[in-house]
Amino acid sequence: MKILKLFITIFMVVSACMTTAARDLLIYRNDRQFNMVKLDSTTSMQHIQGEDGYYLAFPDSETQPIELSAIDSCIVRRSDIPVLRFTFPDYPDRYQVWDKENYINATLSIDGNGYSDNLEETTLTVKGRGNSSWSKPKKPMRLKFPSKTSICGLKKAKSYVLLADYLDNSHMKNAVAFWLAQRIGVPCANTGVPCHVYINDRYTGAFLLTHKIGINSASVDIEETEGMLFELSTEFDENYKFYSDIYKLPVMVKDPDFDELYEDDPEGPTPEERLALWEGDFNKAVYSATYGEGFDEFDLDSFVGYLLVNNIVYNDEIGHPKSLYLHKSSMAEGEVYRFGPVWDFDVAFDLLVPGDDDTYTPRRPDSPIWLNYLFKSLIARPGFAEAYKARFDEFEKEILPDLLDFIDQYAALIEPSAKLDGLAWPEYQSYGWIYRTPSFDHRESVAHLKEWLVARTAFLRSRLDNGYAY
Repeated sequence: MKILKLFITIFMVVSACMTTAARDLLIYRNDRQFNMVKLDSTTSMQHIQGEDGYYLAFPDSETQPIELSAIDSCIVRRSDIPVLRFTFPDYPDRYQVWDKENYINATLSIDGNGYSDNLEETTLTVKGRGNSSWSKPKKPMRLKFPSKTSICGLKKAKSYVLLADYLDNSHMKNAVAFWLAQRIGVPCANTGVPCHVYINDRYTGAFLLTHKIGINSASVDIEETEGMLFELSTEFDENYKFYSDIYKLPVMVKDPDFDELYEDDPEGPTPEERLALWEGDFNKAVYSATYGEGFDEFDLDSFVGYLLVNNIVYNDEIGHPKSLYLHKSSMAEGEVYRFGPVWDFDVAFDLLVPGDDDTYTPRRPDSPIWLNYLFKSLIARPGFAEAYKARFDEFEKEILPDLLDFIDQYAALIEPSAKLDGLAWPEYQSYGWIYRTPSFDHRESVAHLKEWLVARTAFLRSRLDNGYAY
């Protein structure tokens, strides 16, 4: 009787969609397999009996008959996220990028799938990207167009990145942090677009498309001949870099490109002279943060928002520090360093960490975030504690309910792609400090993420109530 009711339910849902625009039937199975059947007015479905049970069959589809008892649930809907199809003309047998130093020629077409406009086949170049993420089996990518191009509804830009989110079984953490940063008001916060990626007609997985961080109108919108975008990171792998006098912070010039500026204006400062000017400016700011008022050289509002976002999602990367960005529009009198954009959250939130007896458990939400020495100085400066508490109150009362709603909506949008990615990348893997699980059990991952965020908020509230500054 249960099997018959399941068939009747599927039949009624499918029949109701036959007269509408093309849809997808998503069949979630108990054996962790997953089927997607394209539906239109010509689709037919049969309930057949085999030697070992009852089956759901689609005579006009390539989908093999599916045993009814193996079906967990079904959804009829549009896929709703873009499909990016890359071709590597010189490497037709590749299905991932393999080099993060050199670009290769490629073409890209995009099926917007109702989410955004389509893109006809366009030439571009691609290469790998990332630091620790580059060492994982599923490779993140950088895209570079010959001229500014808008894809998937994002603002026109030459450079984009595809985040692989291989360690994130929810495929939501970067997107959630970006949304939160925008809502809290962190400068230059990115927007992410979930998408399917195919390379040379082979499915590569679920990715998050976003702008590459840099000085440009789609990211940090300041004048590159006057301004600066610093990245503080122990990777310390950019061409122009220095360690700060106080705290020995690893400071790298993310943008602008000093060599290009000198080529454009050979009469201006050399790259070495420009680096020395900015090194002196940054050291002056850190000195003020340590021994002065603190927010004469650093913007209080952006610092509060930046720390709040990273604290809510428990991003310890800023403690090393890693992927910590701040920018300044010029060295003119009165200009200050502003924190942002935020970046790199696939190992934040409730990641699985080593526990007792060689097991891995979700990271507890009730631990303070790890801060670098510059941040420790700034939180002790006048004005911080009051501003941070006011911003947290706003988050707890007004933003958190909307954040939980966003998670529900985003989860419903990406669940099919997360399922497919779980099949394409099914590995369970220990990396010592973190345990990687696939994304097939997406609903469970999302439910835990929401519970964790609520518990994290309660912990941060208790800290403030007990007199801590953050």
